[in-house]
Amino acid sequence: MTASKTLRRALRRGATLLALCGALGLGACDDEPAGDPLADGGGAGGEGGSGGSGGGGGSGGIGEEQAGLDRAAGRMTIEQLARSIPIVTDGLAWTEDFGQGPADMLQVLAPTLGAPDYLRVTEENLEPTLIIAKFLQDASQRICLRWVARDAGLEPADRSLVSHADWASTDEALVRENLRRLQLRFYARHVAEADDPALDPLYQLFVDASSTAPAERAARDGWLAVCIAMMTDPEFVLY
Repeated sequence: MTASKTLRRALRRGATLLALCGALGLGACDDEPAGDPLADGGGAGGEGGSGGSGGGGGSGGIGEEQAGLDRAAGRMTIEQLARSIPIVTDGLAWTEDFGQGPADMLQVLAPTLGAPDYLRVTEENLEPTLIIAKFLQDASQRICLRWVARDAGLEPADRSLVSHADWASTDEALVRENLRRLQLRFYARHVAEADDPALDPLYQLFVDASSTAPAERAARDGWLAVCIAMMTDPEFVLY
């Protein structure tokens, strides 16, 4: 198993646990406090075959599937991330007010997160580090609290998080259909059917968070947990 796949799995497990813990802990707070790696593969394989033709020797090269798996994971730049989050959340960004007006925290923390300052650092570090995961966890909690609160008060046509008419519904069919739609919104991934097993972990997270909340907050805590989990999933920032 490659290092990038190991990191993805570790971050995903941690993100799901943190999402559930974050939803349970924050649920009572309504207010916001290179070149192509395969380019030389066939040639190298062709030369590697002893006396074989180019076609036969090609088997000595790295297979396309294996090369794809061995490619090191990269992440979006801080600038790309700062532009992407408001698109996903329909206008919400990670901002904090320290007494001088709202500050974009991704810009404030950009040097810490590896962005270049063009004085001492001229190239951005795009390694998928744990510090990125940590600050994305902080961002997701602040943003998702605001997104859930705003979305719950809007008409269905104006919402961007929950699309079905009864926002407070925890009906399985409605929840799974909304999870299917969110896959496209967060990851540009089309899931054809709402009963696709790929949605099972997120649906179970929704159930776990909503079932431990007071009845009037069940859906709110469920969607808060889902929002945090999807925003902190490595797939949101890695490629």
